[in-house]
Amino acid sequence: VFNSILAPGKKERKVRVQLAKFIRPEVDRSWLEDAASIVSVTCGTNKIAWAHVDRGMTVLDWQQQECPNFLKGTYLASAYLNDVSSVVSLLPSADFYLIEKPSISVQNTALFPIMAHMRAVEAMLFALLEPRISPPETNIPPRVLNMMRVAVGRHFGLMVGESRTSGAQTVRQMMTESVTQKFPRINFPQELLVRYRNYFQMGSRREGEELCDALLQAVAFYELLSDSSC
Repeated sequence: VFNSILAPGKKERKVRVQLAKFIRPEVDRSWLEDAASIVSVTCGTNKIAWAHVDRGMTVLDWQQQECPNFLKGTYLASAYLNDVSSVVSLLPSADFYLIEKPSISVQNTALFPIMAHMRAVEAMLFALLEPRISPPETNIPPRVLNMMRVAVGRHFGLMVGESRTSGAQTVRQMMTESVTQKFPRINFPQELLVRYRNYFQMGSRREGEELCDALLQAVAFYELLSDSSC
């Protein structure tokens, strides 16, 4: 108010902030749109997978690693931390890291150990990937973000009620289109097509489930980002 009285000719520029609602915390879309690449990370009961995808919809890296201490006997934070730290040391550099936010109902007590496991791994990933010293500019978003598993499931039509079905068939189709179509949904290097061509067959679905989820999360991120209503 005082500034407008002292300098009536000057008007404060109003910046319209558009929030991306499909991630948590919600951040200004412009930050996400400027990102050159993202790493999508998903956690299973015995492994962690990641997909490094750039803004041009090309898969730069796509891997998974076994975590031998997950859900084995009594929970030991130090053992979990060793597994998660080993994975983090392999993750490529990117502008943002998207960590899958699982959608396990707290009312289903039988799944409580799985939920506790997922939450522990999620917290460790956030702690290890976020820079220790935050930049002074308060408007800069965190580098590590959550993406809702349900949102990805809905995007690809994988939800049956509150449950999400496997996206293996969707990934197989994307891999085929990468070779057969001029403008595929996402581009795979030949090396990755050869490496994972048998991972998503119905008989071996579980072997590549985390890989599948990591890739679908990355694709959903870019496609939802291009939809201004999301």
